[in-house]
Amino acid sequence: MSGRSDTRKRILEAAESLSQRMGAAHLTLDAVAAEAGVSKGGLLYHFPSKEALLGGMVEHHMEQHRRSLEAARARHPDSPAGYMCAYLEAQMDEQHHRLHEPHAVRSFIAAAVNTPSLLEQPRQLELEHLTRLRAAGPRFIDALLISLVLDGLFFGEAFELLDLDPAERKALLEALQARASAL
Repeated sequence: MSGRSDTRKRILEAAESLSQRMGAAHLTLDAVAAEAGVSKGGLLYHFPSKEALLGGMVEHHMEQHRRSLEAARARHPDSPAGYMCAYLEAQMDEQHHRLHEPHAVRSFIAAAVNTPSLLEQPRQLELEHLTRLRAAGPRFIDALLISLVLDGLFFGEAFELLDLDPAERKALLEALQARASAL
């Protein structure tokens, strides 16, 4: 990895770490630079503003999601059922690796309210996902319901509104896996 991309990655990882601890809405460029071990000028070279840094964080997260989904898709057939099983597997993998910490998700949403352009990449990813769901043809609504349940689980956990015990959560995910396999 080149020095510039290594520094950029360190900055993004520092910003994500701070975001998980204090929230994206409360990030400062000075704090991110200190956490990443770079000068503020070095940070500004890669991200000339807080909005650019937040955009970089979104881009980084979307790339992680794409990689996770592609890895899962390689383990499943190229079919609507295979896609949904892979999508579910990728979501569960991201949860397992704690890529959706509640505090970070809530604070990112708060930051996106003030900077709507932060939602462009997630919006594009969701449009691509919806296109894949439509490939299920007459089972589109079933695929959409599975996806929406996953969204509900994600936001319910992110906002700490959903109080499932581990057995209930596991049973829900197993039911979604069975429905995805049946598409």
